[in-house]
Amino acid sequence: MSPSRLAPSLLLALLAVVLPAQATPGSGAPARRSLLGGQHIDGRCPPRFRRCLAFTFDDGPEILTTPRLLDMLDEHHVHATFFVVGHRIDGDAPHHRAQRNLLREIVRRGHLLGNHTYHHVVLGNLRPGQIAFEIDRTGDLVAQSTGHRPELMRAPFGMLTAPRSLGAVAARNLTPAYWMIDTHDWEVTSAEAVTARFRQELLEHPYGGVVLMHDTRPWSVRAFPLIMQVVARRNAQLVARGEAPFAIINLDQFVFPRGEDPLRGAPLNLRHPRGSSTSRPPHSLSR
Repeated sequence: MSPSRLAPSLLLALLAVVLPAQATPGSGAPARRSLLGGQHIDGRCPPRFRRCLAFTFDDGPEILTTPRLLDMLDEHHVHATFFVVGHRIDGDAPHHRAQRNLLREIVRRGHLLGNHTYHHVVLGNLRPGQIAFEIDRTGDLVAQSTGHRPELMRAPFGMLTAPRSLGAVAARNLTPAYWMIDTHDWEVTSAEAVTARFRQELLEHPYGGVVLMHDTRPWSVRAFPLIMQVVARRNAQLVARGEAPFAIINLDQFVFPRGEDPLRGAPLNLRHPRGSSTSRPPHSLSR
């Protein structure tokens, strides 16, 4: 059945499945449980979801691009997670102040904030004191701007295997987050290329998972509504076949308490770009 021929009632039912229990964008952040102390989020959907997608955006905030993305997220009733780089919000320059204000707007619209270090560097290459600065300075800045320290952590390049960096994250009770679907928006320069990569990744990962994007790239922002069209078409096909569509959720749904278990390193399914070696980080062009 063609997606365009689906009955309106079916499309409304599909929308209810895709957007479970989210507050109206712009109405403020919904009440959330603590996300501290979780085992690493490896990018796979939580077991209670047959298929899911969770959109995450790294390296911001960026006053030139993030506001438009926030409007697009509102338009599509999607809540996302933004992993913040500290140096973007530290300083007295107008863009630093604007980007601190932008953090408050991100939270006001119901999105999550995560820690992406201060300088966006490989933590395992640093001394313990440097690692502490990278994590703590960014956490302090976010807390000063929003009133809450980030509870989620994404190591730059997804590299969180060295004992000293793992230990630093575990000692702060942060929950590290990886991804399953890489849009490769860090190595292309058009919305169409980002969308094509997402479409291919969705074929390779038919149950979805955490999506990696960057709100600092204008082509990524322009790609988001195109990606949502891809998701809508794919969901229409799945529903027409009697299969579960992709639910669009946020990372708070992925957190599983660590308990007495040690914090593990990067999951084995974290992939590097085709043709690259493990010495080249997955989004090495992101700064």
